[in-house]
Amino acid sequence: MDINEAIEKMAKALPKRIILSKSAGEWRRCEIDRKDFGYQRALYSQKQVFHRNFKPEELVTELSELVPAEFTRVNAFTSDREYTLMISSKGRVNLSSHATQSSAQVTGHNRVKNYLIPEGEAIPALVDMGVFTKEGRVVNSMQDKFRQINRFVEMVSECIEPGTRQLNIVDFGCGKSYLTFILYYYFAVKRGMRVKIIGYDLKADVVEHCSAVAEKYGYEGLRFVHADVSRDALYGERVDMIVTLHACDTATDYALHYAIEKGADYIFSYPCCQHEINNTITSQNLNVLTRYGIIKERFSALLTDALRADLLECCGYETQVLEFIDLEHTPKNIMIRASLRPGGPKASAARKKALLPEINSALKEFRVEPTLYKLLHSRISGEDNT
Repeated sequence: MDINEAIEKMAKALPKRIILSKSAGEWRRCEIDRKDFGYQRALYSQKQVFHRNFKPEELVTELSELVPAEFTRVNAFTSDREYTLMISSKGRVNLSSHATQSSAQVTGHNRVKNYLIPEGEAIPALVDMGVFTKEGRVVNSMQDKFRQINRFVEMVSECIEPGTRQLNIVDFGCGKSYLTFILYYYFAVKRGMRVKIIGYDLKADVVEHCSAVAEKYGYEGLRFVHADVSRDALYGERVDMIVTLHACDTATDYALHYAIEKGADYIFSYPCCQHEINNTITSQNLNVLTRYGIIKERFSALLTDALRADLLECCGYETQVLEFIDLEHTPKNIMIRASLRPGGPKASAARKKALLPEINSALKEFRVEPTLYKLLHSRISGEDNT
């Protein structure tokens, strides 16, 4: 299938919403929404947004002008399906689609939602978590957790190009969370991919426990290592994906730095315990944000993650900050999701030029110097974009 056929197939479905990402040109992002009159396009530069209205019959032309010249990824959403179009750095076109969670198979009065990890499969990790019965049915009190697990798998899965056959994943601060095992199950068992996952944790007893569980499940490509991400030698081979779901405080910064240094294609970071900035933050001009303890704490966490996202952008990553509901139902529900742009840091020189002054201004105002900034200082402040 060539690019024109792929675009025509998506347009024929008359999507309600279309998102163009993975910038290949001057535009950062594009969103197209169906309206009563046709479609409305919002095209984002670094600092402005430009709107244009057009008729449904112009959708193919509109998309053809932007893809692949400006964007190499398209997600189009109908009422019951999501279409994903990806163009690789070599020009290979992949178009896939799947039923969304809002779609349903109707039998009588029962509506069965479509999930990537569906009910009815006896998945060992979910049985041990108490989410599934031994027969693979969702425990009534665990319906929320079941949906949250699927949300996490969806967020990861939709970034992986169709046709990918092998993944090397490094998980920092894996803890006793079974999400690592669910990721392995989804990619290795369900999708039949060659998967290697290495989970790092500071606690030896956690590593011992997880290793025993992996052996129990027969997950040969999954292993756990006792290590400190801030100082120990880590996995030295090619890394496709970095996951940090429970890396506390600055451990997240060291994990993100490792991901950047390794040139990982994908990063999924769920930060927690952002103490570093909260311990030192102060401001003369915006003291209203630091005067009250609880506001100071929450603002410090938001500032920490905003700086992390911008620093990733400076290093060649297209970065999103998404809402993600924690499996433990805590208020900390931000997920940083990043994918390496074609061309990496060199392709993001303009982005870095725009963002770096803003980053430095924030650091100066609040008198902070977060760990990730210090780790990346020579990389982002110099002319070397390798």
